[in-house]
Amino acid sequence: MTQIVIEHCGADAVSAREDAIKDLYTATYQDVLDSSFHSVERFLARIRGYAKAPGFEFVLGSVNGQPVGLALGYPLPTEARWWRGLTTPVEPGLIEEDGTRTFALCELMIRPGWQGEGIGHRLHDELLFNRPERRATLLADEGNDKALQIYEQWGWREIGKLQPSWLDAPHFHALVLDLPDR
Repeated sequence: MTQIVIEHCGADAVSAREDAIKDLYTATYQDVLDSSFHSVERFLARIRGYAKAPGFEFVLGSVNGQPVGLALGYPLPTEARWWRGLTTPVEPGLIEEDGTRTFALCELMIRPGWQGEGIGHRLHDELLFNRPERRATLLADEGNDKALQIYEQWGWREIGKLQPSWLDAPHFHALVLDLPDR
């Protein structure tokens, strides 16, 4: 098994680790960087926005000092914008947030060449399974069937489809995962 060093970081570490985050993103999303939604600048702006949320956290995985993966997110506040854009009807109670119920997993990426080594699952678990929230949510790109299959194997379940309010945003599968009781 690959020996990975995992660093837990809060919002204060985003600027210090921005080069590593940018490098990972560029390597992972190289096929779509020419789209405005997936541009490096827009991604970094999203990360900086997420980092302003109370409880923001990220884990950075490195092998031999080289960053190979990242997982990050934040707890959804009351009146969370996260659920706006659902295109599938859901029970209202499913999307009610109280600021402590749901952790939004905003990004999980693994550098090509390191994918399939279990690093993504390890970072996923490291970020989520010590959280105080009762569940987690993520948005999986509608065209990424491989990721959707992996998330389902990890216990995630789809609750519907979502189209964020940005004009150039892709369509997503909205997923939730019950987190272990503490």
